[in-house]
Amino acid sequence: MAFHTAAERRSQTRADTRKVILDATEALLVEAGHAGFSVRKLVDRCGYSAPTIYAHFKDKDGLIDALLEQRLTLLAVDLKRVPLADDPVENLRALTRAFAVFGLRNPTHYQLLMQSREEHSSVIESAEEARRLMEIPAEMIAERGWLALGELEDFRQAIWTMVHGIVSLRALRPDVEWKEDLLDQSIEGMFRGWLVPKEKRQVQPVQEDRARTAEEQVK
Repeated sequence: MAFHTAAERRSQTRADTRKVILDATEALLVEAGHAGFSVRKLVDRCGYSAPTIYAHFKDKDGLIDALLEQRLTLLAVDLKRVPLADDPVENLRALTRAFAVFGLRNPTHYQLLMQSREEHSSVIESAEEARRLMEIPAEMIAERGWLALGELEDFRQAIWTMVHGIVSLRALRPDVEWKEDLLDQSIEGMFRGWLVPKEKRQVQPVQEDRARTAEEQVK
């Protein structure tokens, strides 16, 4: 039988308390948005007093930032696990799919991450990391002149809209028998429409030190 010291038990209790508070915060934010969130409502939801909440988090903004950092770290980890090729189109395809799969598997996290925040809100490091992971191959595609339609920002927004539509509809309409390959077909259709055909792309020389994972590429 394993025995735990008093310090270990206190640490575990603190971690458990923090998890309950963060989970309740996420549920409230998804239900009411940032404007409808308050510590008073959180007290009613999680069962802990305001002093206990503030013992774990500096203030309301610090609480929300901690939640977003934790959830976005999960997304960034998934994106960094994606193996990359020498072709930025294939890299963006794989990263787009990973982003969508994260949303499909974690609909509550996804709803939270998609909510708008006030302009003066602090920067979430994991959010910036996830954004850069998606931006790098898109920028490479644009730099090589492989966009057949619009500008880079148009392409980015089109990808976001497509992913958001699939993830959100799947969550809102679980009664629909969604096609198993809908995500892959949607990505393929979008890329065919927005990009120059593969046989017409001018291929740049491949650098020997090309990163093989998304994590290596953003370092």
